[in-house]
Amino acid sequence: MRNLVYATFLIACASTAALAQADDKRPVAPAPMAAAAFEAREAWCQDYVAWFIGETPAARPAPADVRPTHRLEVELNSCKLDPQEYERITLAEIPRPGRQG
Repeated sequence: MRNLVYATFLIACASTAALAQADDKRPVAPAPMAAAAFEAREAWCQDYVAWFIGETPAARPAPADVRPTHRLEVELNSCKLDPQEYERITLAEIPRPGRQG
């Protein structure tokens, strides 16, 4: 059982690291609804979150005891709940030239 937990953790870390290096283009497809299949939400969110993180710098450096992929993991988990709502909220956070905030 312990080996299964370790294997699952290693696979999750590897896929998160690969996602962090994904192509940083905003998905062309519209965000799926919250009721869409989990696989559809996850696939769209992986692309969108990689793009979003590239567009928005971290507010402050992460503490030394936080994994480098922590922000990516948190954003991805938030997105998968309701991709349309997540997209609406995060688009408002992206700095735009000429916009005061």
